[in-house]
Amino acid sequence: MSRSTPLVTIVIPTFNQGQYLPACVDHCLFQTYPNLEIIVIDGGSTDSTKKYLENLPEKIVSTTMTPVARMDRNGTIIREPVLVYPQDRQLEITTFQNDLGPTRTINEGLKRARGKYCTYIVGDDLPHPHMIEEMVTVLETTPVDFVYSDMNLLDDTGRIIRQMRMPDYDFHRCFAQWYHLGVSKLYRTKLHDIAGLMDESITGANDYDHYLRFAMKGCRFQHLPRILYSVRWHGPERKTGQHSPERYKRLLKESIQCAQKARQWLAINGKT
Repeated sequence: MSRSTPLVTIVIPTFNQGQYLPACVDHCLFQTYPNLEIIVIDGGSTDSTKKYLENLPEKIVSTTMTPVARMDRNGTIIREPVLVYPQDRQLEITTFQNDLGPTRTINEGLKRARGKYCTYIVGDDLPHPHMIEEMVTVLETTPVDFVYSDMNLLDDTGRIIRQMRMPDYDFHRCFAQWYHLGVSKLYRTKLHDIAGLMDESITGANDYDHYLRFAMKGCRFQHLPRILYSVRWHGPERKTGQHSPERYKRLLKESIQCAQKARQWLAINGKT
């Protein structure tokens, strides 16, 4: 793809994910898609996150390695320095001193998005190298607004726990039964003008509610049956983020409310 391809924004919201954030950022920087804007929002971390982000811009422009380039006529191995990171990414980093909460942290990134398409990738997940390229191809060549893919579930050692196959899109199955779009997605940024950003009163099922509102405004969804993303699972003994006990209860409660809202919409619109 050439630089004439549309700009894509990746928002990386993070909070105390210093152990995982560097790998997430690297997987975003090293996407095969050329025209990327990466916006990192630190929602008030107190671990190593802020130090990492402070050093990141210099790291990108200065980190080199010296691989073997060739052997000369005399049999001498010649090594030449090369920059490790792509130098053509637009990078924006914003940090906050106080905990913003998960939904506002995402919104702080989404409202800064300048790309034709956008997504957010939480700071401990891993987008696969061709994720953006393949999803942009769908959005550019088919009449849809939102594309989502299948995923792997990884443990902290990088082992695959299971594969998560999403269903082909159907409003009833993906919203009214339960949320079945997953977190590997890319969509037209203009949907924010139509349906707004995330509801900051919803802290667990914020994506469920957000994309349900997209759907009720006429958004066209497409399933891409390819594994393009890995979701991090920290194990039964260390449930963090959405799977910490209190947040998981909230996630289930809010998800039930979203499913009920979807069913009511179907009933009102005569689609049941």
